[in-house]
Amino acid sequence: MTCRKPDFKKVYTLANEILVSNKSIDTFPYSIKKLVKEQSDIQTCSFSKAEEKYHIPIKNFGSESAHLEQYLGASIIFYNEKEPKYRIRFDLGHEFGHFMLGHETDLAKDNPLYAIQEIEANCFAAQLLMPEQLIRECGNRGYTITPDFIRRAFEVSDAAASMRKATLAKTNYEWRDRTEKLFDDIIISRYGDFLDKVAPKRRIEIFNSFYYDEEFDKQRERDSWLDPRRR
Repeated sequence: MTCRKPDFKKVYTLANEILVSNKSIDTFPYSIKKLVKEQSDIQTCSFSKAEEKYHIPIKNFGSESAHLEQYLGASIIFYNEKEPKYRIRFDLGHEFGHFMLGHETDLAKDNPLYAIQEIEANCFAAQLLMPEQLIRECGNRGYTITPDFIRRAFEVSDAAASMRKATLAKTNYEWRDRTEKLFDDIIISRYGDFLDKVAPKRRIEIFNSFYYDEEFDKQRERDSWLDPRRR
């Protein structure tokens, strides 16, 4: 049985459009619940509330972290509120990705499409919570991008940060087409305050042109003393 490959371009572009158009994100980390509510009609509900309000046993969700369900005509992401906050954010982003990407949510785990959709949802959540553009801009500012840097900057788990670093290390930015790069400058500009907080520009970068102009003048003065006409 043949199955399609993950559509990374679609995932990346959709996440970028949300990063640019939303009204919920000012910095990182942010409230993924607010973003989900703004961008869709999805409701979010904790496992404990689901048992109390809907009388749904946790074991029925088929997941120990989060799951998107169609229940009583509504789209609801049920999630485990006992997980760490960074895990909850990623899980909600993952399930939000399934919804936004139009995934089939009732597939058996042995269905080849199931694994493809899981990869796409993970990539969607990663781009929303740890935008590639911001990470690369930190690198352009002279910071060494390690899993620990990503973890501290975006307040994600060690596993998520390590996977993000590994994924970006295998991604050649120059291979992205114009559609994928369309919002790069906007994203970097919009979240400039966040960048300045986690990766402030160093003095030598801020005054880079002045620094080199000054050195050029000094060198020209030194060279002038080598001119025989000045002896």
